[in-house]
Amino acid sequence: MLPRVAKATVKGLLYLFLFYIIPVFLLSQVAGFAPQLSEDFQQRVTVFAAITVFFAVAAELTSGTIYQHGLNIGRALILIIYFVIALDGGIMKMDLDIIEGQRINIMADLRTYLMILISIDLLALAKSVLQMVNFLSERTEKQLPQPLPHENL
Repeated sequence: MLPRVAKATVKGLLYLFLFYIIPVFLLSQVAGFAPQLSEDFQQRVTVFAAITVFFAVAAELTSGTIYQHGLNIGRALILIIYFVIALDGGIMKMDLDIIEGQRINIMADLRTYLMILISIDLLALAKSVLQMVNFLSERTEKQLPQPLPHENL
């Protein structure tokens, strides 16, 4: 159990560094240029990092059990929902105050990008379901009695 906890801790710290600390540092560099943009994306990065770190640690702690596959399925479904909400259904609109009195309206059509993200998560969902079926079938095979050798007459 202890090696699993240590491995989950290392994996959690690595994911935290990759998905939270580095993006927040990069966003802090943009904060001087567009503080509204930085605040909005800071919240999105924080939620994404929390989801990713939680499921990475939980899946590692439950590795070798059926719960690992259930958590992987849950992660795929939650990430699909998160991406749809975070990207506002694929059309993002922002109003930035760059210069006093001057407002810039930005609209980005990210529907193609959103479909790519959803497709990747649907593949992860299918992979997790197949791994769960494989896990259950292997477990069932182990419980079956072994056939005795048959002599030819």
